Amino acid sequence: MGNKWVISGVIAALVVVFLAWLFIESSKPLPGTKLDDLGRGHVPIGEQVEYNSNPPTSGKHYEDWIRAGVYDEPKDDRNLVHSLEHGYIIMSYKCVIATPSEARGKQSSSENEEIARLAESAKRATSPAAPRNDECEGRKDQLAQVYEKKGQRKLIVVPRQNLDTNFALTAWTYLDKFDSLDAARIGQFIDTYRDQGPERTME
Repeated sequence: MGNKWVISGVIAALVVVFLAWLFIESSKPLPGTKLDDLGRGHVPIGEQVEYNSNPPTSGKHYEDWIRAGVYDEPKDDRNLVHSLEHGYIIMSYKCVIATPSEARGKQSSSENEEIARLAESAKRATSPAAPRNDECEGRKDQLAQVYEKKGQRKLIVVPRQNLDTNFALTAWTYLDKFDSLDAARIGQFIDTYRDQGPERTME
């Protein structure tokens, strides 16, 4: 009889501890900032879309999405938002450089205008205000380590030229931005929001 009371007391204590842990966990604030959901309709290629954050976290987007990977070139927001809809986490890093597409630019009306424009791009890329290529690579490499550690699935690392902080994390309707890399902070964001987009998919 005495053993039954002891066992019952232990079980009751464990239940109380478990419920207390659940309460503490549920009362913790979610990582990042919650933003308004702008919907998730598709738009034809080339149609402009207004977003409510930089980088965007929801809204109209293209039919195709960006797959998991570590990228050297910026990707179109309208493709990236579709990835978020599928539950991807996007890790953006600031990288103000002249990309090949930027170097090609729009066709100028004269050769002199094209030369002047290319010179300005080169000046911007090497100016003290813009991160050097090795700074871009350093940020990318830091995020690539997290990408590998967290298993790669539904994770994107991508440069962003107009980012106002060194790093940004996005999930569907959630955004977190910071200047110094914090692997624990990124890991918590990924663990909380990966696979939580409104469209549940295998990829």
